[in-house]
Amino acid sequence: MSLQRRGSLAFPIRNLRRYVGLISRQLAIGASLIIKHPFIPPPVPTWPLHLAVFVAVMRATADIQEHIVEDISDIRRLIDTFFHYLPKLPQMQIVPFKVPIPANGRGFPGAIEQLERSESGHRTVPGQWISDWTVWDRIIKMPLAITAKNSKDPYAAREGEKVILYTHGGGYFICSSATHREMLWRMSRTTGRRIFAVDYRLAPEHPYPAALQDAAHAFSHLTDPKGCGFDPENVTAAGDSAGGGLAIALMMYQRDSHLAMASKALLLSPWLDLTMSCDSWVTNSMDYLPSPPKSEHKFNPISFYCSGRDKIKTLARHPYISPLWGDLEGLPPLLIQCGDVERLRDECILFTYKAGGSFGAHIKLPFQPEAPARHHIRHVELDMYPGMVHVFQAFPFLPESSIALERMLEFMQRKEAEAKTAAQIKDTADNVKALQADQGQVMMERLMEELVEQTVIKSVQDLPLHLQLREDDARPEGFEGDVLLCTT
Repeated sequence: MSLQRRGSLAFPIRNLRRYVGLISRQLAIGASLIIKHPFIPPPVPTWPLHLAVFVAVMRATADIQEHIVEDISDIRRLIDTFFHYLPKLPQMQIVPFKVPIPANGRGFPGAIEQLERSESGHRTVPGQWISDWTVWDRIIKMPLAITAKNSKDPYAAREGEKVILYTHGGGYFICSSATHREMLWRMSRTTGRRIFAVDYRLAPEHPYPAALQDAAHAFSHLTDPKGCGFDPENVTAAGDSAGGGLAIALMMYQRDSHLAMASKALLLSPWLDLTMSCDSWVTNSMDYLPSPPKSEHKFNPISFYCSGRDKIKTLARHPYISPLWGDLEGLPPLLIQCGDVERLRDECILFTYKAGGSFGAHIKLPFQPEAPARHHIRHVELDMYPGMVHVFQAFPFLPESSIALERMLEFMQRKEAEAKTAAQIKDTADNVKALQADQGQVMMERLMEELVEQTVIKSVQDLPLHLQLREDDARPEGFEGDVLLCTT
């Protein structure tokens, strides 16, 4: 299998006929659905025509891609070329960046320690700052944050700025920040925040834990005083599909390694279980995601990410690969959004239930869970949107997409207000304790003074008679009355 570096747009002439045939098939499917739409309802009655056409085209492409596309590089060329020539809206502000990785890395321990030691100091992690132009213009004019006063990055943190670190989806083997820029632009416009979108290395050239290492370096650069200088409390992690799973895996790794992590996370249809053992992979067949691939499938993302078919059984349940199987204690607040007809629905529900989280009022669970065995983190919130497919937030023509973005803003602002209130309460409690300690010290000193005043002997006459010196007693030399004279 030939492999192609991300970003190459060169098409091999030998495959031109195949691409033309694929595109012709997609156009035929779309035209057929448009004609039939007034007479034959879509699989989900609430779907608009745009969504029905997209789902049908994607499903048809997935069914034949193994026979038309020779290798991964062809898929990447097709996707990258499309988004390369897709016009960029004038309201978008796109600024490329490269995160430098020093020799021997940044000393990250544990799962990525071996990769860290292999760093030569010449590699970088690419990505893009993505923002609405008005948001970018407003923020970039603000003074630097105190935490970024030593930064040399021209796009370092501004005073009071909140930022989003985004890891894109694509099954860990396709897509990039460029494929997600339209959705991220709308996210920036809605939330009023800049987005730091990372182009982590892709499988199978770079299987687990390469993506985890790149995400860790991106977060470290974002929060390093000599990098972008953001306070971790001002960073929100976010990601969709595989990128959502990677965002959770990063926070689990940071928790286990006692490193700083983002203060909260937004997870859009996160891929949380690479064992693909949940029922919705089969029951929600109307979603545009393809059916679970067979182990010998040429484009099996699980095999790619786990370094081959022979390692799937041993790695697929690793918490940093499938967060559903991990310990969820000690994670920050999480907002999960998914559609109720998407294939990843059940794992989002199970993750939320395992974390002891809350479900939206409109959610009807496909099963009745038992009571949780113990108290969990209690701050995972799941919003499941009726009739919606995988990562529906990416479709700007859906009203639910705008609602979901507004919900993200509400969640972030609420959690930030709660954190601010908690910090104020802690400061007040610390001040009260300090004041009580000071007052206690003053009271103790006063009590001791009173005790001393009550017990001090002010004159010899205060002594009991049997201890007083009489006139005929022998006295020390130099002692006269009540005064002891020091003579030389």
